[in-house]
Parts: sequence; C-alpha cells; structure tokens
Amino acid sequence: MTVSRRLPLHSLSVLSRPLGALLLALGLGAAMPALAANADDSAMAIYDDVRFVDHLADLPADLAWMQKHDKPMMLFFHASYCGYCQKIDDEFLIPMRLDPDYQGRMIIRRVQIDSDDRFIGVDGNLKEPAAFADELGVRGVPYVLFFSPGGERIGEITGAAPAFYNHYLDRNVDRAERCAKDMSPAECREFIDQPGLK
Repeated sequence: MTVSRRLPLHSLSVLSRPLGALLLALGLGAAMPALAANADDSAMAIYDDVRFVDHLADLPADLAWMQKHDKPMMLFFHASYCGYCQKIDDEFLIPMRLDPDYQGRMIIRRVQIDSDDRFIGVDGNLKEPAAFADELGVRGVPYVLFFSPGGERIGEITGAAPAFYNHYLDRNVDRAERCAKDMSPAECREFIDQPGLK
C-alpha cells in the first residue's frame, strides 16, 4: 500500500513565498533589459529626430536643429582613460539626462577624444575627435564647451572641483540658454575670440 503524504497547507504557504519571490525575481530579471531600454529611450528624449543627449555624429544636423529652435549645445569632451571624466558623467551628466528640467533647454553632445569614431563636421567632411578637440583648443579632459545656435562659443568648464561642478554646470546652462536667444549681452561675448563650431 502506497501512502501519499501531503504537506499541510501552512507548509505550502511557507514554500510558496520563497518560490514566488524567486519566480518574480526571474521574471523581473528577464524584463529588466527591456525596462532599462525603455527607461533609457524616454530619458533620451528626441526633438525633431535629434536626441537630447548623444555622441557627436552630424554637426550640420545639430546646428540646423539648434538654429531652428534657438537652443544651445553643450559639448562634453572626455576620454576612455579619464577617471574624472567618468565621475563627471556619472554624477552630473547622466542625472542631467534623466532630469526633465534640463530636457528641451539644449542638446548635449559627447566627444571621446581617444576614439576612432569619426563624425560629420560643419564642412560635411568626416572629422577625427582628437583633431576637432585641437581645433577648439581643448587641452585636457574633461572639458565642457557651450555653443550658441550660430556656433559661437558662449561658455566653458575646465577642471573644476566636484563639490562645485553642479554650480558651474547650472550657471553655464542658464547662460547658454539666455545667449541662445540674444548674443548682445557682455556675458555672451566673453568667449567670442575663442574658436567656435563654424
């Protein structure tokens, strides 16, 4: 005679909690790449086929968008070997990308100076990141430049202590936004003798 042994109901609920948690974790784990991709896409808003944050790929298209919308550009120069660049990216630029208060105020482009990835320059020709950085007078990384819709340099951040970086960033974003609408104030002409995008 075979005796069937059944677990009491309270034992099943004890087993079902860990099992349920495991199944939930596995299900969420499988869904996380899709959720992360969706979160990334929504955080990287697109305005008229131009992403809010992206690697520099097509400077003429970015300038055309900037001129059409009277918006500035923030250009972040970084390098794969630069730990401080990664810190700036993690602590300031990624949070900016995710903050709705920054979206629509400008476009942000990244240039990795030690990359082989070329982009379309203002003249329509492919440009090397390191050569482009040299043209703009970038001598070290991280280096952040701000440009008006007309391509004039209107701000920069070089170095800066992490404790004050957010202050410098906000101050320059605010100035860039004002200068995108009106280049006549003195604050907008401070960097006028420096190389621009055109």
